[in-house]
This record gives sequence, C-alpha cells and structure tokens, in this order.
Amino acid sequence: MIIALLTDFGTRDYFVGAMKGVILSINKDAKIIDLTHDIEPQNIKSAGFTLAAGYQNFPPKTIFVTVVDPGVGSARRAILVETTDYFFVAPDNGLLSFIFENETDFRVFELTNSGFFRPTVSRTFHGRDVFAPVGAWLSTGIEPDQFGKEVIDFISFEGVKPKVISPTELEAEIIHTDHFGNLVTNLKRSDLPEKFLLTVNQFVIEKHHNYYAEAERDEVFTIFGSAGYLEIVVFQNSASNLLKAATGNKITVKS
Repeated sequence: MIIALLTDFGTRDYFVGAMKGVILSINKDAKIIDLTHDIEPQNIKSAGFTLAAGYQNFPPKTIFVTVVDPGVGSARRAILVETTDYFFVAPDNGLLSFIFENETDFRVFELTNSGFFRPTVSRTFHGRDVFAPVGAWLSTGIEPDQFGKEVIDFISFEGVKPKVISPTELEAEIIHTDHFGNLVTNLKRSDLPEKFLLTVNQFVIEKHHNYYAEAERDEVFTIFGSAGYLEIVVFQNSASNLLKAATGNKITVKS
C-alpha cells in the first residue's frame, strides 16, 4: 500500500523522518512517497491546491497523509476521507476543500479512536502522533469506520471557485505560488469566456498564450497550467516578484 506525504515541515528538521518511522513501525511493508514537504508554512490553501493537482497521478487506494496544521493542539478535528479511489488523512481545516470539490462520492470520518494513535499525543506534533499512525493502520486493512464516526459538517474554505460579481465580472483568487513565481488562480477554462481581461494589484493582463515560449522575455501573460488552472506568468521571470502578488490576493476578471 502506498502512503503519500504532504506537509509544510521542510526537510531540515526531524519531523518528516519521524512520521516515516512511525508508519514503518506499524506497517514495515508500506511504500512511502513524498508528494512535497515544501508547502509555504501554514498555507492551507496552497497545500489544498498542491494535493488536488497531484493525487490523481497515484494508483488507486493510495493513502494521502496531509499535514499543514496551524490549529494543531486546539479543538480542530482530525479527519479521514474515503473516496472511490483514494484515502486522505488530514486536519479538518479546509485543506481537503479541493478534494471535496473534485470528488462526487466520498465519506468523512472524525478520528476519535485513540487506539490508532501513538500512546502519547503531543499538542504540537499530530503529524507524528495522530495522522501518521492512522495512515499506517489504514494501510494494514483497517476499515475507515473503525477510526471514528462519520460526519457531514466538515470544513471547506472559500476560494475553491471564483465568485460571480456580474454577468461580465468575476472575483477570483491566487491559490498557489510555485517554485518559478508563477501565480496559480482558482480559474478553470469553464469559468472563463473566450476573451477576458485579468487585473491583479492594479496590473491589467490582456495576453494569453498556449505555451511559455510564445511570449517574449519579461512579458506578463496567462496560461493554463498542467493542473488545469489559469496561471499568471512572466516569461523567464517571477510573476510573484514583478507583480508583488502572492497566495490569497484577489483577482478581477472582466469579459
């Protein structure tokens, strides 16, 4: 069984290694894959996009243990989501919002059965003490409903879809900034007319290209990225730096 990890822990500290050690202590045959550990610290929306962009590339029955958790130790719940093909273990803080949007058939369970946690649960490291062991036990064949009761009041944040302001105007949002400084928006092809103007931080973008090399150096344009979302790009430069924009910034789209 494959267990894929996504966190904002980075790789400098012991956190990721500790999670892997817990998983292998429960199921030594688990195959552990790192989706990424370089999510911007505490950036739940960026984590949600990254997970949604990558999870369908994995084989069916993959278990995703996803930990970006600024509410660790508080009253926020821990959940397990079972879809037709995948499992997701995460804090109930909106991280799985894009999964809830993409999947039409899923069940959500609150993680309350402490028998599947580590004997001592730290208030600051649920990745190691709750999420990793639950993912590991799940990989041994434990049924999802053994971890806790099914719930329907799970958290899904705003920004998964753009808001309709008028028949000719949308309010969208930057949901992720990638390694190259490209700004990923929450806009898909189905949201957009054939021709549109996009404004971010008072900078109006008119040009749209099908691939990067259609543009000139330092030209600002939009492009549909490999995850299917519209991206704001500067050819051979950083759109984030040039436009002084980042995850969470609002965007106006006019047709």
